[in-house]
Amino acid sequence: MIDGIRRRPAHRWVVSIFAAAGLLMGLWGIPSANAQEADRPLRGVESADPLRLSLDQAVEQALETGEEVRLVREQILQAEEEITQVRSGAFPQVSTNLTYTRQIRSIFDDLATMPGMTPGNGMGNGDDENPFANLPFGRPNTWIASLSINQTLYAQGQVTIGLDIAERVRTLLARELDETEAEIRAEVQQAYFQAVFSDRLVEISTEAWELADRQLEEVRSFQERGLASEFDVLTARVERDNLRPGIVEAENTRRLARQNLRRLVNLPRDGELELTTALEAELSDVDRRALEEAVLGRPALQAAAEQIRIQEDQVRLARAGFRPSASAFADIGYQAFPTSVFPGSDWREDWNVGVQVSIPLFTGFRRTAEVESARSQVRTSQLERQRLEEGLLLEFDGALAEFDGVLADVEARRGTVEQATRALELAELRFAAGSATALEVSNARLNLQQARLNEAEGLLGYVQALSRLERVTGGEVPLLTTRIQAVGENHMDSDPRDG
Repeated sequence: MIDGIRRRPAHRWVVSIFAAAGLLMGLWGIPSANAQEADRPLRGVESADPLRLSLDQAVEQALETGEEVRLVREQILQAEEEITQVRSGAFPQVSTNLTYTRQIRSIFDDLATMPGMTPGNGMGNGDDENPFANLPFGRPNTWIASLSINQTLYAQGQVTIGLDIAERVRTLLARELDETEAEIRAEVQQAYFQAVFSDRLVEISTEAWELADRQLEEVRSFQERGLASEFDVLTARVERDNLRPGIVEAENTRRLARQNLRRLVNLPRDGELELTTALEAELSDVDRRALEEAVLGRPALQAAAEQIRIQEDQVRLARAGFRPSASAFADIGYQAFPTSVFPGSDWREDWNVGVQVSIPLFTGFRRTAEVESARSQVRTSQLERQRLEEGLLLEFDGALAEFDGVLADVEARRGTVEQATRALELAELRFAAGSATALEVSNARLNLQQARLNEAEGLLGYVQALSRLERVTGGEVPLLTTRIQAVGENHMDSDPRDG
């Protein structure tokens, strides 16, 4: 199991208690709470066009239908059944058996032809009849009914230790389920916001083309009035047409991002999909001490600790092999030897009870080797847990450094879009008044497009950094959900429609 933990540095070992993020927000507004609840049913994925999908719905859908989560849940069910199997060793083992035998030929058949014995295999009334006739040897019909009971009295502690191991395996699998669910949450969050970001790219590219097209129309109108040359018109047209490949590329990126999201959420490949959680989150710092404590309490480390306890129980189990074992048994049997096929009421009893004691004297040093091997497994598990903890702390430091970088970056980019928008307005006014060139307007338009792109990239990096930081800390301290909800509450409080 610990090997399974190490194989998932950022893929399979995953957070446990992570509220599925997302307040329903559109790209241009935030629906009410009633609208959010109305959109929640999704698992059946009935045909809806468009299909509205929020972040929390995407996470819940992936957790309910994802193959990896279902696989771990099946393993937990198997562990439950294994516990029952181990526990059965402490109870009496009862079995019954009914056997019918038809004797065709027997070595006792020749006794009837011996001197002084009457033929008939004991069925006649002669004085010299076969003396074995009333015994079970060689009878033509034999019925045997038996009931066997076996009770373990002392089994070297194997039943108790086996129950301890089974319980720990169940706990370990529960922690693995927490990690698997957390990894799926992180993957869905990353894919969801990547899809939202691709929508923003298409939007930015389309708006840039529309601005360039409007600029082209203005230059044409100036040419008609003699205020612009043919060169100015050609330049404006080339600048506009050069933006078309960017739109196509953005649309391709959006299609791929949405298909990846559909794959993770197990949605059909076709049909319209409307993402209702916007690429927005409150900008704020994190509680670093609480997050580091959460890393040390992560389910992966808990599972590693359970693995150590399992190996310690294996040492106990191996040492128990030196001790004797004892069991009691009882066999209750009935036998009948009818002359016809089916027996009557003439059943003969055959009952016995006993006790069996087994003492291992010499096993060729196999038991000693098993104990030493189990102790080595304990030390190995301890080293693996230590290495896992160091790796998680290093991953946490990297995620925290990434968060600090993107937080500073997005804060620096905030407000740039408003300034670039104002600069474009001024450039257009100056161009209309004849005091600015078309090149200045083009530069202002490119600056606005780049500012919008930088802002979207900054927000994407911020939410992805929050998602990674929440993932590496095990999700005990929700980060992304609370910041998305905070932005939604601020939007709703400032909505002029509320007045």
